[in-house]
Amino acid sequence: MHRSDLVIVGGAELPARIEIMKAFVNLAGGADKRYAILPSATVDPMGGFRKMCSWLGEAGVEASHIVLLEVSKELPGGGRGAWDTAVISMAAAADAIWILGGNQNAITELLLEPDGGDSPLLALLRGKVIGGTSAGAAVMGELMIGGGTSFGALACPRVTHPAGGEMDPGLFVTRGLGFFPEGLVDQHFDTRARLGRLLEASLVEDGARRLAFGVAEATGLVYHAERRRIEVVGRGAVYVLDPRQARRSLELGPLGPRVRIEGAILSLLTEGDSLELATGTYSFGSKVAIMPGSQVFNTPCPVASGVLSAYGDLASFVARLLLDNSPDGLFFDSKTGLRYARSYVIDEAGGQMLAWEIRLMRLEGESSLWHGPGYSFQSVRIDILPLDIKISHPQ
Repeated sequence: MHRSDLVIVGGAELPARIEIMKAFVNLAGGADKRYAILPSATVDPMGGFRKMCSWLGEAGVEASHIVLLEVSKELPGGGRGAWDTAVISMAAAADAIWILGGNQNAITELLLEPDGGDSPLLALLRGKVIGGTSAGAAVMGELMIGGGTSFGALACPRVTHPAGGEMDPGLFVTRGLGFFPEGLVDQHFDTRARLGRLLEASLVEDGARRLAFGVAEATGLVYHAERRRIEVVGRGAVYVLDPRQARRSLELGPLGPRVRIEGAILSLLTEGDSLELATGTYSFGSKVAIMPGSQVFNTPCPVASGVLSAYGDLASFVARLLLDNSPDGLFFDSKTGLRYARSYVIDEAGGQMLAWEIRLMRLEGESSLWHGPGYSFQSVRIDILPLDIKISHPQ
């Protein structure tokens, strides 16, 4: 089977649309190639198509080189578009396909056979250059996260059907389209705090224990299939989770089993960085390594407890208050001998407050921080540990 070169975008790509679209067009072979838009996920196929014509136009593609594949429940007859010979002929003539965002479960429903096999359209797309954003990113892997939150992934039983809303907690994992063979993909990764759900999904659902990739908004993961190389374009980051040596266990809590995870490894790539998947070799482009002893911050006992915490987002917290912080001020874990910063996940389920502590640990001789512009880092350990908690309100 021919593998596809890919551009996997975390959603909300507007601030970085030009660099992302140029990367997609370059991967496809240039502005004179033929492009097709797959609108299966969106409730507004024509609006999405017009937007993509405009954005591809900014990258030099003429409107006459772009077609809409009518595979959508919002279009007359589009529910069976993946079996329509006219649609398949249009896709066959295209050099590259862009998958719009929306509901990823709608994409797999429209492109997969009831038994999970390829529709004629999906079989034809294999080997072509594929790009996708948000839901169009979620479907890229052999498995797909179809719903759930980080708290729900840790606290609630997994569900067997997609839920109705963005914040429904239960983790739902199902078959993806299989364009990206390297592991699970999650999108909107930073703004929707999806570290917990991606890590739990990669540990439980993917028996091969491969890497997992969280793509931030306004960011593209560019995958060169033949070389098995990842590059990053855009304004945010690609989070690379390595669960292969992690340990997962269940502890009894007030509502039943609670997930405990120890020993996962997290790295962060930003624009200009790359990863050679065959060898596991990271490259940080022209960035400069922050050497031990040259840390900027001296913040003792760093904790991020929520949205009002300084550097409370994952990338900034790890870069600034763990790796660019004086080691003497970090917490010390006597079990592992590692120094760490910590954060918390706290929410309510079944009338009970449940909590986890997230320990982000420096690995001596392995963890590294790179700067210029922005931060990247490599090999930070993550432990997610259940807590017993009681919250009371003053009378």
